[in-house]
Amino acid sequence: MTDTNLTRAQVQAVLRQALRAHPAVDAAWEGGSAAFGHDDGLSDIDAVAVVAADEVTQVFDAVEQALGSLSPVTLRLDMPPAGGFAQKFYRLRDAGEFAVVDLVLLRRGDPLLFREVELHGQGIVWCDRAGLLAEAHLDLAQDLQAARARIAPLRDSFAMFQHLVTKELRRGRATDALAFYQSWTLRPLVEALRLLHAPHTRVFGQRYLARDLPATTVRRIADLAFVRDLAHLAAVHGDAQRWFGACILRLERHGPAAGLVDADGASDA
Repeated sequence: MTDTNLTRAQVQAVLRQALRAHPAVDAAWEGGSAAFGHDDGLSDIDAVAVVAADEVTQVFDAVEQALGSLSPVTLRLDMPPAGGFAQKFYRLRDAGEFAVVDLVLLRRGDPLLFREVELHGQGIVWCDRAGLLAEAHLDLAQDLQAARARIAPLRDSFAMFQHLVTKELRRGRATDALAFYQSWTLRPLVEALRLLHAPHTRVFGQRYLARDLPATTVRRIADLAFVRDLAHLAAVHGDAQRWFGACILRLERHGPAAGLVDADGASDA
């Protein structure tokens, strides 16, 4: 591995200055872990900018040139266009493997994404020439309604697909059983727990659990996630099904944000 000479702060400063200096950039901010105050030396540098619609390529080029003046760019990943924004990742030779730049460009006039505080934290404003970056919030009543609408399909899909895990366990196919368990048991269990504790975070899956859920719940999920062998998988599959059942029962009775339930179905709310 290449020795690292650059700090995350140095890479961040060059990126910030490149965006501030470009005339096509209306606004720019840092999101990701920094927006929640959780960034550290292992964090990516997550930046979002609003740019003139016909200058997206030019802004990316300017950023890459600025980063290259600090250290050679050894890896660049252009993400396929999706979601109304353009995105590229950069790794610098002298910044190590962790100080990856994740740059999203929004086109001027398109919806201003990634600003809801509840989902994306308090973005750190780098520049705002057009006065775009007012604090945004979810419509909590509407979001709660959408969360409530997830309960029935989540319950039914869970019930429909547990046999996929069971039959692969009986066949002795460890990798197949584990894949189905992760997809059709653990993933919906985590969503049910998010619906109970923090329904607005339901789309984040198994990411950011330590941020969004109680520590005891996170430890319990980890116990279910790390499987030793087929016998252990059969045991945790049963535990996960019981926990999911307790979660769904509480969701159906009390709705989202009703409080978590432990592995035995007891409420800690």
